[in-house]
Amino acid sequence: MSSINIAGLNKRYGQTHVLKGLDLSIKNGEFISFLGPSGCGKSTLLFCIAGLEEISDGSIRFDGREISDLGPRERNIALVFQDYALYPHMTVRDNIAFPLRQQKIDAATIAKQVAWAADVLGIQALLDRLPAALSGGQRQRVAVGRAIVRNPSVLLMDEPLSNLDASLRVHMRTEIRRLQKELGITVIFVTHDQEEAMVLSDRIAVMNNGVLQQFAAPMDVYSRPANRFVAGFIGSPQMNFLPGDLCGGAADHVVGVRPHDLKPGNGIANPFTLSGELVLVEPAGPFQFLDIAIGGHIVRATCTDIAGLSPGETITVGASPEALRYFNADTGARVSHSR
Repeated sequence: MSSINIAGLNKRYGQTHVLKGLDLSIKNGEFISFLGPSGCGKSTLLFCIAGLEEISDGSIRFDGREISDLGPRERNIALVFQDYALYPHMTVRDNIAFPLRQQKIDAATIAKQVAWAADVLGIQALLDRLPAALSGGQRQRVAVGRAIVRNPSVLLMDEPLSNLDASLRVHMRTEIRRLQKELGITVIFVTHDQEEAMVLSDRIAVMNNGVLQQFAAPMDVYSRPANRFVAGFIGSPQMNFLPGDLCGGAADHVVGVRPHDLKPGNGIANPFTLSGELVLVEPAGPFQFLDIAIGGHIVRATCTDIAGLSPGETITVGASPEALRYFNADTGARVSHSR
């Protein structure tokens, strides 16, 4: 397994600057997610680490060794793609064995490694099937098996769950995390799904427009976002953002509060309060979302009991001061509490 150190990494396509001075230090055996919207550069960064894209400048080191000039095969990495990329004319056994045969490994070792990978992934009964006879989840397991069969130092996964239905995605992310813990392998996982990143990762690298916005543990990213972009991208529903002067704060600040922290009521329990017209009640299982018009903004709150609440009425919602986040209105950077 390998640690990865990325320093001053830039990637340009002509005049287009895709990755902008990235610095990342990934520990041996960590599960790291690259998270961000489409076009933010996360897959490009993954391909630079894999050696499928050349970097414009900067360095990439595995265990302290510079690997920027090495080809993909020399880096001892394995890559799992979004579309599985299985050979349709080969059985599961042959798909998993393929990278070992490319390396001219002897037949006995190949058979042993294939049996090990199939056992780890629970696909022993599928070894003689063709990919066309497999479900999406089974194909994904085969793709992972082909990746781990040669014991790579780093496993790179490019949105590997995006083609699966919702329930299967939940199951497969549990399997991937279990596998990573069992093997102790360094994993980099590209996703635009914040829930996947929160559940799977030891740390999350949040990216936007080719720039690293924050690199921290999932709950640190959620509770202590570095800037307004991170605060708005992490969390569902999205954090509410209101002008500071509307909330009794500074005019050059934006105040953020998550819907789950904003609830009906006022007084000592919730000294920060806002009042407005209840526009919509949205059932969401054990609780309801409340959309409230306040000062020309729609603010979302939550409650567990909507008895006595009807659209069109005036409602007061409150939050603990500890739940509030303050951001510079111009730069978006998080600032300290100042009311």
